[in-house]
Amino acid sequence: MIRKNMIPAILLVICLCVSIIPEKVYAQEGQGISLQNIEEEDLGKNTVTGDDDPGKGRLRGNAPAEFYDKDRKMRALATGIQHNSKFAGYKIVEGIDVSKYNQTINWTAVKKSGIDFAFVRTSYRGYGKAGTLADDPYAAVNMKNAVAAGVRVGAYIFSQAITVKEAQEEADYLLNSVKGYKITMPLVFDFEYFKGGRLENAGLTRRKKTDICLAFCERVKAAGYTPLVYANKSMLTNDLYASEISSKYPVWLAHYTSSSDYKGDYSFWQYTEYGKVSGISGNVDKNFWYVKPGGSMSFDAPDTAETVTPPTVTPPEETPPAVKAPSAATLSGKAASYDQVKLTWKKVPGVTGYSVYRYDSLSKSYKKIKTISGAAATSYTDTGRTMGTTYKYRIKTYKNAEGSTVYSKYSNTVSVKTNSTMTGKINGTGVAVRKGPSILKGKIKTLSINTGVTITGTSGSWYRISLKTGGKEKTGYIKKTYITIIRKPALSVSSASSGRVKLTWGKVSGANGYEIERYDPSKKSYVKIKTIKNGSTVSYTNSGLKKNTTYKYRMRSYKTVRGKKIYSYYCEVKSIKTK
Repeated sequence: MIRKNMIPAILLVICLCVSIIPEKVYAQEGQGISLQNIEEEDLGKNTVTGDDDPGKGRLRGNAPAEFYDKDRKMRALATGIQHNSKFAGYKIVEGIDVSKYNQTINWTAVKKSGIDFAFVRTSYRGYGKAGTLADDPYAAVNMKNAVAAGVRVGAYIFSQAITVKEAQEEADYLLNSVKGYKITMPLVFDFEYFKGGRLENAGLTRRKKTDICLAFCERVKAAGYTPLVYANKSMLTNDLYASEISSKYPVWLAHYTSSSDYKGDYSFWQYTEYGKVSGISGNVDKNFWYVKPGGSMSFDAPDTAETVTPPTVTPPEETPPAVKAPSAATLSGKAASYDQVKLTWKKVPGVTGYSVYRYDSLSKSYKKIKTISGAAATSYTDTGRTMGTTYKYRIKTYKNAEGSTVYSKYSNTVSVKTNSTMTGKINGTGVAVRKGPSILKGKIKTLSINTGVTITGTSGSWYRISLKTGGKEKTGYIKKTYITIIRKPALSVSSASSGRVKLTWGKVSGANGYEIERYDPSKKSYVKIKTIKNGSTVSYTNSGLKKNTTYKYRMRSYKTVRGKKIYSYYCEVKSIKTK
């Protein structure tokens, strides 16, 4: 009887031993990664039923091979870091990035350990087919406590965007998630694959992926923040036109090694996912921020401290009862161009200056955008606006008296819509107009250098234009790099003295020079009389003219692109009679 039961018993013991062995192996190899992570990787999956957070891969210490230098053994350690020689003389600031996978953090301890900045994940898009946007549950407490501890804070969204529209949605979602927090670092587009996820499966072209990154950045920049694109070395080198992104916006390189050989431009380097920082249990991503010698350590962000919310009555603390508030101004406004709004008001006697406010739709409040010193000021031009967009403005007057600054009530509110179109010139030869914002789209037409185009919108790195072909009005797309936008001068003329006419104009930003033409009655056309090769020159005197004779002038500015002059449109013709 004993022998009969001995064999099954032995087999049972063997099975129990076998079931224990993998756990021991995993525990030895984990290096801070949870058993669950290792098991999922070993099984060739990084998903949990009902949870499509793409952060469950890399953010839990399970980064794909493309984040590493050669292989996973080449992870960066706390010592032996070698910075690229191009950062010689730069100030190097240490920081971290965190998410719910870092769980509860003692931010006071983090700050004391020498960490000066942190990027907090506030949101993500699911890697599943639906691509649902969701919040990181630890975002609020991380943002609040990091700021309270004196850590510079930025925020990021873990993207799985596969269209420009989705990138814009993610930008809006991220912007909404940082409302009410003091943001002193960039807002980040975390663009990386999740194994088997929607971004990896979409099979997007390099052009499309680059446009997605640019669309996010443009949206964030328009909201007043500094955008930042995060990607690993492989993604930047092989999947994106990285130089196109870095020429406009800062880049955050992820490359897990002690000495990165990435050749492109970057301002931040995430060098390890195995960092150790006081106040954080387990591993954390560690980063360096490279600040140019003498460079600013501040980034564009709406000044929440300057936020002024309705009602339109001046807050009591701004107007001490002992000092009488100055009179309010009456405000007017109009579109100066596709990207500028000009505000004007009548001079208010006795004031020290004026504060200009623009309505911010994200915070649903008016924010101060400019303080103008001097009672004589009667205008302000708000630049960098978005084409075809309505903006609302108010101003306050202010007065310095008895050691205090007192403000008037708000002025009236003005709404101004920027121009819905802008003009530009083709700066290359044989430039293709496409049916859509991609080189894969069909060609509508080919345009020659200095051909004028009417721009009606943008799509990532493409301009949408309106053009006529075959007698029909059509919509086409041209790469932004092939269109130069340069303003025409605003010309004024006066009779300086006998036989002389003085021409003056405002400096055109970006212009390399100007060409001046005078009408020739004998030729019945305008003839060039002067080329000015300095964009900062703003006057010219035309001498040797007949007395008591009427002359007509026009001029245009130009910009040199790839060795060719690209011209603005001609300004309005001005006539003058000599003395």
